[in-house]
Amino acid sequence: MEIKNVKGFKDILFEDALIFEHIQNIASSVAKSFGYKPIVLPTVEYAELFNRSVGDTTDIVEKEMFTFMDKGERLLSLRPEFTASVARSYIEHHMETKPKPLRLYYFGQCFRYENPQRGRYREFYQFGVEALGDISPTLDIEVIQIAIKLIESLNIKNLKIKINSIGCRTCRPIYKEALKNALIPHFEELCDNCKRRFDTNPLRILDCKEEKEELKNSLPTINDYLCEDCKLHFEEVKKGLKQLGIPFEIDNKLVRGLDYYSKTVFEVISEDLGSQNALLGGGRYDYLIEDLGGRKTPGVGFAMGIERLIEILKAQNYSIKEKESIYIAYDKQFLKEAYEVANILKDNGFIAYLDVKGDNIGNQIKRASKVGVSFTVIIGSEEISTKTIKVKNMQTSEQENFKKEHLIDFIRGKKYA
Repeated sequence: MEIKNVKGFKDILFEDALIFEHIQNIASSVAKSFGYKPIVLPTVEYAELFNRSVGDTTDIVEKEMFTFMDKGERLLSLRPEFTASVARSYIEHHMETKPKPLRLYYFGQCFRYENPQRGRYREFYQFGVEALGDISPTLDIEVIQIAIKLIESLNIKNLKIKINSIGCRTCRPIYKEALKNALIPHFEELCDNCKRRFDTNPLRILDCKEEKEELKNSLPTINDYLCEDCKLHFEEVKKGLKQLGIPFEIDNKLVRGLDYYSKTVFEVISEDLGSQNALLGGGRYDYLIEDLGGRKTPGVGFAMGIERLIEILKAQNYSIKEKESIYIAYDKQFLKEAYEVANILKDNGFIAYLDVKGDNIGNQIKRASKVGVSFTVIIGSEEISTKTIKVKNMQTSEQENFKKEHLIDFIRGKKYA
């Protein structure tokens, strides 16, 4: 049997791995600048957590979870998303005693048993933020601002927010009935998925890619059914985005696929990316923690898929500025001196490749060229006898000798006579 990747799982290698790490660093840095702190969560949860939180009629629970029975006959699931796990942790560890809002960010793997497609895998990585404990629309605006700043930091241009309000448990049921009544005459036109969703999750019909736009555009919009509280909240979100100069458009067909969302929902898109322009999505979820047995605790957040971003950045020839890298070639008898130079370089923020063979210096320089370093430091008998170091510029092949204490300044671009 040939040993290879399991279908739907992939290795992240070389250039992709560098971009992966870069996205993680940028995202964490942006979240921290807004006062968000990291939370690290387990990959496995009780399946009931996701059944109760995301909804047992959602696609995730019905057909996309990795669920299994353990040896103790407990039904477990690999997490399909993070927000439910954050909510579970909030309740379990009594985070209601912490100052509000509680600002958290996460990074890690999720799992969904869906058919693998280009850019989509059964194991995938997400970065996200969650702000818990405050109903203020200012918190919605802050989360959207983090999302925009994060994407801008990756040099993706022409960003826009699509926003909508999907109401609350007071006004959304009224809208659902109006939506179903409008759809009844068209029921036979609906795709099989939407026929199945008709009674349980009719809002998902609005964002179904298989339904005709003409039909969807003819349906009533939730904005006409919002209660006064939801209307006011949505108006404040729009007002705040305008004050920040963040461009947005109202998309009446924007809904989220999970049951726990309420009021504000949003997506960040780039108009440079064509039809597949969505970069991340999120929204408010004011009932989730209460539904899971905790105190009434509103929340808002977003999640971003890392694999999708990697593909976008590669397509745009995004480059990551790495640290300067230097190779150290040496006569084997001068290994101690080579160690000393390597430590000086690393202590000053450079990448130092110490040749492990210590054979003919010419061979070492050939290996250095394959690694792709900027400079090669050469330590041989001549250098030791004259108490100097030779540095070869691997792009120009120029070589220069100077004292060891001038090495760092030389590499940083300062020349010594």
